[in-house]
Amino acid sequence: MKKLFTALLMLGTCFSFSANAISIDLIANQSAVNIGNNIEVQVRISGLNDASAPSLGDYDVNFNYDSSLFSFSSIVWGDAILGNQLDLSNFGSLQESTSGWSWLRISELSVDSAVDLELLQKDEFTLFSVSLNAAAIGSGTFSLTTNAVGDAYGNDVLIDTINSTAIDIRGVSVPEPSSLLLLLLGLVAITVLRAKMSQPKK
Repeated sequence: MKKLFTALLMLGTCFSFSANAISIDLIANQSAVNIGNNIEVQVRISGLNDASAPSLGDYDVNFNYDSSLFSFSSIVWGDAILGNQLDLSNFGSLQESTSGWSWLRISELSVDSAVDLELLQKDEFTLFSVSLNAAAIGSGTFSLTTNAVGDAYGNDVLIDTINSTAIDIRGVSVPEPSSLLLLLLGLVAITVLRAKMSQPKK
């Protein structure tokens, strides 16, 4: 009887973990921009358990972009509203970023205790945000590849899906003259023409 109970408990645990579909989404603050404009792409994780395992303890990812269309500006760590969910005790976290042609390698390791991560970490939050500048006309895709993702105890975390995002870059549009301005120019031209015609011939 005891063995049966243990087996059922282990089976239930397996089902509870498999029910967590953990995903990472790249979310841009705009879908289309003009050349010279700044954009921000958030990298968000979801599908963790709120106040229980699994939680996130570390990650090492590559943020991929088209460097012929975008120029990298800066990285902001953590969630703008929830704060850094890998730094719940305000001890700081180990953060590192390196860059190459069309990619950024971004990693972070929490120094919080496993208990704090599992009890206090939210189930969905922004890992970091990348700011870039639109440099040329075209359509660029931002994607993410994972090198390593770990839970509060350093065990591997399976990421089920990673969703990319795309942004269109347009040329700076030149505004057309308004109808009122065209009408005023027409009236001025007519007035000048009439004034010249009314002048006596020598």
